[in-house]
Amino acid sequence: MRLRQVVGAPLLSRLLLISAALFGLSDLAAFAQNAPAPKSQTLSGYGETSSLETGDSVTEDLAVDDQRVEGILSFPKIEKFFSPWYAWKKRVNDEYGLKLQFSYQSSRQAINESLGETNAAAARLQLQGSWTLVGRGTKNTGILTFRLENRTTLGTTLPPTSLAFQYGGIKPSGGFSDFGFALTELAWRQSLLDGQFRFVVGKISALSWYNGHALSSSLRGFQNLAMQSSLTKPSPGRGIGGGIGYEFSPRFGVVAGIHDANAKTAGNPFDTISEGEFYQSIEFRYWPTTPDRRRWDVVRLQFWHQDALKDKGTPEGSGVTFLASRLIDDKWFPFVIAGYSDGKASLMKTDFTAGLGVSFDTKNRAASDVLGVAVNWGDPSSSLLRKQVTSEVFYRFTLVQNFVITPSIQWVKNPAATTAFDDVLTAGIRVRVTF
Repeated sequence: MRLRQVVGAPLLSRLLLISAALFGLSDLAAFAQNAPAPKSQTLSGYGETSSLETGDSVTEDLAVDDQRVEGILSFPKIEKFFSPWYAWKKRVNDEYGLKLQFSYQSSRQAINESLGETNAAAARLQLQGSWTLVGRGTKNTGILTFRLENRTTLGTTLPPTSLAFQYGGIKPSGGFSDFGFALTELAWRQSLLDGQFRFVVGKISALSWYNGHALSSSLRGFQNLAMQSSLTKPSPGRGIGGGIGYEFSPRFGVVAGIHDANAKTAGNPFDTISEGEFYQSIEFRYWPTTPDRRRWDVVRLQFWHQDALKDKGTPEGSGVTFLASRLIDDKWFPFVIAGYSDGKASLMKTDFTAGLGVSFDTKNRAASDVLGVAVNWGDPSSSLLRKQVTSEVFYRFTLVQNFVITPSIQWVKNPAATTAFDDVLTAGIRVRVTF
């Protein structure tokens, strides 16, 4: 169940001019010509990734979003017009090892009960890529990954990341914030021993590496963070960190990392790393089937520890998370998530999530439409908060190639931070354009 979306025209012209200025590539003029579309199942020929990450990661976006997905509507002339853009991207990758992606996505949510605001909306504009600078064409590659973002609200006071707090919820109902412009990733990824051993260092996410599944992305899957990963583990921002991955066999591996526990995604990473307070994790992974199905068929067991955060007054804490998922007949995607912590450094002491994804019109595991359903139960770390039940249903459909719309409904029973409401509904709509 790959959640694949690709293109939209509105921002393309100006972004092409920026690209030409950045890379000095004169053959962008071919974009205006009627070059033939790539014949493969991908748009730019990027193919699969051996990334250890899921969710909101650069490597996952580049691989998943490049898949060719037919929409409900079809405009062959428009698709033919834009095909030289993908042909140019393929040439750049073939000649220089550089993969690029531009995307625009927005999310709007509204709630039926509130102590304050009832609406939230935000947009994310991204330029991201990976540049293979060492070992291109081999399994021992050295890759520089990067992501530039601009996140802003859209005519509302709050972004979706803050809306749940308006009804006393403690689990963010959306992954769209409003920190402005920032370099949110700049990292070196190295593979050795024919890809059996890998390491990464730089400004990276501490979230997409552990306890994630194929529908964990706020851009392509579930919106509520409780459906993406266990909230019994801490959630530091993107900051300086490093990790290693080693495959003992094609079916068993381990990923371990250390991350700045005070990191702020939009901040200067060197402002907080000097405090010397870290989030450490080790995750054991079992892949029950073949390597090409690792995104879906996986069992993960994570153990984590976080140092005390003196300035924030957060004590030292530790915990364990578990995740299991499986893709059945390239259509059914059940998953379960569970976590337990000592309740000192994380939002939840215990939580459990069960979910199901259903894909439609699947070709080579690229689904044009995806239905997602999940329910989460959480026991907060603070005894002053109520146990909260959160559920979400979304339907993600490709309207036209490269343009994806995802309506969703979230239902919360017993918001943890207030007794004013027993039931709250959140209606949402997400739009995503990638090219």
